[in-house]
Order: sequence, then structure tokens, then C-alpha cells
Amino acid sequence: MTRLRVVVIGTGNIGGIAVRCLQGRDDVELVGVWGRSRNIGTDAGLLDTDQACGVIITDSEEDIFALRPDCAVMALNIRDPIEAVRVNGEWHVKLLEQGINVVTASDGSLVFPPSHPEQDYVARLEAAGIKGGATFYANGQEPGFVDHMAMLATTLSNTIKCITSYELFNYSMVQERAEMADIFGFDELPEKQAILEQPGAQLYVWGGPLINVADKLGYKVERFEELYEKRVAERDIKVAFGTIEKGKVAAIRIRTSAIIEGREAVVVEHVNRMCDDIAPEWRKADTHGCMRIEIEGDPNIALECTIGDRRKPEELGYDGYLMTVTRIVNAIPYVCAAPPGLTSFRELPLTTPSSALRSDAVSIDHKILRPGG
Repeated sequence: MTRLRVVVIGTGNIGGIAVRCLQGRDDVELVGVWGRSRNIGTDAGLLDTDQACGVIITDSEEDIFALRPDCAVMALNIRDPIEAVRVNGEWHVKLLEQGINVVTASDGSLVFPPSHPEQDYVARLEAAGIKGGATFYANGQEPGFVDHMAMLATTLSNTIKCITSYELFNYSMVQERAEMADIFGFDELPEKQAILEQPGAQLYVWGGPLINVADKLGYKVERFEELYEKRVAERDIKVAFGTIEKGKVAAIRIRTSAIIEGREAVVVEHVNRMCDDIAPEWRKADTHGCMRIEIEGDPNIALECTIGDRRKPEELGYDGYLMTVTRIVNAIPYVCAAPPGLTSFRELPLTTPSSALRSDAVSIDHKILRPGG
């Protein structure tokens, strides 16, 4: 079997884990890694493990394109959403126009391209793919897998009143304060507005999944509603990035709803805490983290996916990244075989992994997540 040649663009947590997950497979081969950090000139295998893989990280775009890869895993870590669209978009167009397929978890709004708020950008990617004969695919844990799980659950339904996708996570093991503070508002005074509190921010992240599920069921969303609540710590709380002082935000509840036929019909709700006993009136998982689908209807349905080993809660953050990576790495052979342009999980076959039962499948030691990676 001729293996597909794959490059990784980015050397943060997603990129490092992607390098590890591309090892040992029968159908793909890592041939290059591009970065823009202190890792230039080092072996890419050392990003996430202590084992070299023989691929040296470069900061030369020319070197990456000269490899003539079949597919690129786009994994740049850019927190500013406007800058992310600009930088990722430039890479996406160049890759697609040169016939290189692209898989990414960097823009959740492209999981279901018709739902993206910037359709001119979608059209540009589609045109680039057609021109180069290449395919673009976005997915991840959420958006992505959770949408897929919700659709799967509806196959058990006769009639549906409301579908709610829950993310119930204890985030106390996250090591990077900036991400928790800027995006969610954790470890800030309650009057400070987080990114996800800003009007329309939730829709940019979760509008796509809501539209995706509604569209699959044959409905159009009439309007959206956004809710953001927060609770402050009643004592100092030790977390992985330091201490959240009494009076600062330690729990949030985010609820984004699609209104169909005058009622909440499809909902995404996140309840995230920094300790288990805060905000007891909100939904809570039995483990450090889970994704849960609940359907109120005929019949009532609950489907839950827990994450990681409950005996090792410190692994939760890493496992979340890992699940995001596998949703795109496992899809590479299917994306490379798909028609040119943009595709989604609704068009692809089930993206099961290759060589998954090999002997090293559960024996690889990985590095702890790197702040700012």
C-alpha cells in the first residue's frame, strides 16, 4: 500500500499530538512539519513524546510545498479569531490551489460550511479546492463530534421537542490561564466581560452546530438566543495554573439556543467549573468531563460520552486535545478520496482509524500540555 504523504502546519498542542497520532499507521506517512517558534530545527517527535520521529521542524513554506504532500493538517494556534481566519485562510487557499488536501480543527464554523457566517470566505475555499483538485475538511470534538453524536441520537426518535448538547467539564486541570481568562472569564472579577460574553460570540462558535443539526432534520432556524451566567468562588481555589481567589469567576454556564417553530428546539449548553461544589444548581457530570446529548420527545433519550480515565483527572485537558486531533487525522484517507471542494462529516463515510489495534496503541507516553502551545 502506498501511504499518503502528510505535513503538519503548527507546533502547538494540536500539532504536537497530530505528529504522534500520525506514527505507526499503514495508510499515512508524516513527511514534514512547519512551525514558527523555538522548535525550529528540532525533531517533531519531541513535541509530544520523548521519541524522535526523523522529521525536522522547518519555518520554510517552500520546503513544505516542495515535499508535494497529499494532505496538510492545519494546526496553527491563533487566539484572535479575526487574525486566525486571515492567517489560516491564506494557508488554506495556497495548499488547496496546489492540490494539497486540508484537514483542520481551527475553524469550527467550517464543520458545516453552509452555516459559516462569511460565505465569501467559504466560496474562496471552494474555488481553491476545485482549482487544485483538492478537498477541505474541518472537524473536531466540538463543533464536530458532538453534532455527529446528536444526529446519531435522533435516529432513535419518533418526534422531538428539544435536542440539547451538553459539555460538562471541570477545567481545574487546564494549565494556561490566558485561555481560561480571556475566552471564558475564569479567574477574573465578574464585571469583566469575557470573549464569549460578547454579543454574537457564542453564535460564531456554536451557531454552526445548531444550524447543522436543524438542517439535517429538515428545518431552518428562525432566530437564536444567547445566555451567559457566571458564579464566583466562595474561597480560594487551587487550580493547575495557580489560585483563583475568593470573589473571582470559578464557574460559567453558556447556553446557545436555536428557535424553531417558536420554541427552543436545538440547544448547546456548556457548564464549566473550577471545582466540583460550585454552582450546584447547574448540570454536573459524574466524571471530570463529559459530552451529553439529551432529547426530549418520543421517546426521551440520553447519550453520554465521558472523556479520559476517571482515575487520572489530570489527563482531561490532554484527552480533549487528543479527541480533537483524531477527528481530523482519522479522516485524512477519506478526505483525500473525496471530490474536490469543501466536504463535511455528513458527506464522508464513518472516519474510523487505520492500524488502531496495533500493539503500541495504548503504551505511548506523552508530554504534559504546554502553556501557550
